[in-house]
Amino acid sequence: MPTPRFVLIHGAYHGAWCWERLIPLLTARGGEVAAPDLPGHGVDTTPSADLSLALYAEHVAAVVRAQGGPVTLVGHSMAGAVIAEVAERVPDLISRLLYLTAYMPGDGESIVDWARRDGDTRAGARKVDYDGVPCLTVDRETTWDAFYQDAPEEDLDWVYPKLRPEPLAIFRQGLALSDANFGRVPRDYISCRQDLAITADLQDDMLDALPARRTWDLDCGHSPFLVCPELLADVLFDGEV
Repeated sequence: MPTPRFVLIHGAYHGAWCWERLIPLLTARGGEVAAPDLPGHGVDTTPSADLSLALYAEHVAAVVRAQGGPVTLVGHSMAGAVIAEVAERVPDLISRLLYLTAYMPGDGESIVDWARRDGDTRAGARKVDYDGVPCLTVDRETTWDAFYQDAPEEDLDWVYPKLRPEPLAIFRQGLALSDANFGRVPRDYISCRQDLAITADLQDDMLDALPARRTWDLDCGHSPFLVCPELLADVLFDGEV
C-alpha cells in the first residue's frame, strides 16, 4: 500500500498549531503529514493587507508540490474553500479532497453565500479593523460556544490566545472552479453532527448541492482534531483503504 500522505489545512482564525494532537497519531500509523500555516496565521507574518483566498491556495499548492507523491488534502471549516482552489491548480497531485466539517462552495460561490443560510449557527463574528484591513473575529465566549463547546476549559485557554482576525475578503471571494480540474478530484466529507459553527443541516445542504464520494459522521462539535483526535485519525485512515 502506498504511504498515506496528508496535507492538513486549518480554518479561519487558527494556525497549524491546531493539529498538534492529530499529527502524532497519523505518523504513528505510517502516514506522512504536512501542516502549514496559511499566510498571516500561526508563525507566518504576511501582512493582513496581502491576504487573499488566491494567496492561501497558491501557498498550499506549493506545499502539495513539495510532497513525495499525491496527497489527501484536508481542509477544516473555512479551508474547504482553500482546498477547492488548490485542486483547481494542481489536480494531478491530489488523490482526494477531504472536507472536515467545512464549507464546500461550488464554482462562483463564496463562503458567505452558504454561511448566510445557516440560521442556527452560533459562530457570531464581529467586524474589526486589523492592521487597516476589515476582518472578522470571535470573542472567547463565542469561541467556546460555537467551536469548542465539547472541549474542557483548559483547552480553550490554550486555543483562544492563538486566534487571529480573519480578513473579511476571504469569506466573500467567489471560487473559480472547473470540471476539468477541480471536478476530477474525488471529494470526501467528514460531517461533525454536533457542530454549532457550521451546523449539520447546512453541511447536509452543501452535500446535496455538491455531492461527495464518501461521507462519515462524527458525534462531536466543530473541532475534532482537539476533542477526539483518535477518532478523527481512524476516519482519515479509513478513507485511505
